[in-house]
Amino acid sequence: MNIINPLNLVLSGGGIKGIAFVGAYEELERRYRKFGNIAGVSAGALIGALIGAGYTSRELIRILKEFDFSILKIRSGEYLNTTISGRIKKLLEERNTLNDSDIEALLYMQDYPELQHIKRNKEDFKGIRGNFLSNLIAFSQENAFLDGDLLEKWVAQLLANKGIYTFSDFRGGIADKVNPRGYKVRMTAVDANIGKVLVLPDDIALYNIDPDKFEVAKAVRMSTSVPFVFRPCVLMKKSGNFMKQHFIIDGGVLDNFPVWLIDSAQSNIIGLKLEGKEPKELQNAENMLKKLLSASHDTGVPKNSYNIDNIAHINTGSISFLDFDISPENMQFLYEQGKIAVQKLLINMYKKNRGAGGEICNLK
Repeated sequence: MNIINPLNLVLSGGGIKGIAFVGAYEELERRYRKFGNIAGVSAGALIGALIGAGYTSRELIRILKEFDFSILKIRSGEYLNTTISGRIKKLLEERNTLNDSDIEALLYMQDYPELQHIKRNKEDFKGIRGNFLSNLIAFSQENAFLDGDLLEKWVAQLLANKGIYTFSDFRGGIADKVNPRGYKVRMTAVDANIGKVLVLPDDIALYNIDPDKFEVAKAVRMSTSVPFVFRPCVLMKKSGNFMKQHFIIDGGVLDNFPVWLIDSAQSNIIGLKLEGKEPKELQNAENMLKKLLSASHDTGVPKNSYNIDNIAHINTGSISFLDFDISPENMQFLYEQGKIAVQKLLINMYKKNRGAGGEICNLK
């Protein structure tokens, strides 16, 4: 039998690896009659929005198979264009090897003179993460390969097919202290100017925009604005007598698994977390960029510090979230790994609940 209480979902970031969420969703769909509040970041924001809009796993499989991901592919030569790549190559020549702390140190460097013509409102970037976020914005403006328009339009059309346009269409979720307006779907982005995680749509009010009227596809674009790959989104905010640009980037930069978007006091919360291998060798430009992206995420929270118990850890192997030219075989691999991770989690939940005399579902 199916579980009656609605399931609340949290989905991590992970780029193209988010295909695994569809397999995970298929397993959950078989056992839960209803889904409650959904929270996500980056790829998790995209898939979470589509689940919240009412797409079934079967529909999502068809959508993914029909979409030509190769149009998002970054040509290998373009990896070399990032200014920071030159610094990495120089250090490699001097040391022969680099660890994660070396990469992070490059991102936190106080100054990149060759990017000064790009940096704006640098006085806004203050505190311990100031240089880090300022550099991410500068690099992303100078070297980004994609502007996000294509992704936003694609998401907007998919949502429109289900009658979803603005967050007012996502009203009707479970209202609580964490989600007082009761949005069924929410996601995160980062305002790099002030070093703040934005909860969308709630925090869009800080920019004098009505959260109910904010477009869901625009929020997804903000949440998926991965540094070095997508150009940051820009929001204008009045400061004194002037309008100031605020650069909005991928929420995963500060927290790639925002479990706090769902009230931990609620029952039936499951997290879906993408986990894979990072490249060890940095001898080619592609691996340099992958390492940079890895180092630029999850800088705001202690690793593995979560307030929920039930997390499906999805093995994505060596597939990178930049692998937009993904093969059908790797798509199938991600899909199956999503299913396997949820199957394991549900079996463990079943055993735990049976031992505690709790609610039991049929896991056949």
